Amino acid sequence: LRFRGIAFEYSDWTLPEKGYVDVQAAYDIPGVVRGNGAEDIAIENCDFRHHGNYAVEFARGCRNVRIQGCELSDIGAGGVKIGEPAYPPKVSADGREKTSGNTVSDCHIHHIGEVYPAACGVIIFQSSGNTIAHNHIHDTYYTGISNGWTWGYGPTNAGANIIEYNHVHDIGRGMLSDMGGNYNLGVQPGTVIRNNLFHDITSHGYGGWGIYTDEGSSHILIENNVVYRTKSGGFHQHYGRMNMVRNNVFAY
Repeated sequence: LRFRGIAFEYSDWTLPEKGYVDVQAAYDIPGVVRGNGAEDIAIENCDFRHHGNYAVEFARGCRNVRIQGCELSDIGAGGVKIGEPAYPPKVSADGREKTSGNTVSDCHIHHIGEVYPAACGVIIFQSSGNTIAHNHIHDTYYTGISNGWTWGYGPTNAGANIIEYNHVHDIGRGMLSDMGGNYNLGVQPGTVIRNNLFHDITSHGYGGWGIYTDEGSSHILIENNVVYRTKSGGFHQHYGRMNMVRNNVFAY
């Protein structure tokens, strides 16, 4: 399937009777366009505007999905969700229901979190082998690009994710804390964060980082990034091990 040049606009949202308290990344908010078991799908040069939830979600068993050249703006939650939060995911015996090998590239994602501020520009859950590249992400209330969904050294399906050549700025905007331009969780062998530009990261209180390797983040290569004007620091390692941080510029 190929979706090209389509404008997806104006979906509603409903506040529960007892209200809503944000959880990290607003992970429980679904996507307006959602796939399960989707393979070899392309969404190209489409616009997603004025939505109440996440814009796009490819969850269980999605492979070789490409989201390219799209603009996502005025979104109630976040931009793109890849994979599922639960580990182990509910997969078939042959493993075909694992989510891997998807790409988000050349997209403009901005002015998100207008209903659920904790949402991310792009978030990868229990999924591996994905590429997030050449995107322009800005004006969020929480993290720009989030990667991994296992706290600590426990088992995970995240790894070998490539985050490169993204321009991420005006993140946080002073509303939430414990966030970053790029946020990572868990053991992720093969994951690479390289050649990105992160700047103007402002948290409400603590934790306005440029590149943030949070609990258990391990075996990640972080190189050739430029990070500046962050409230708390260009790079922050919570507990983790065997990360390589080289040839980066952290300023102001």
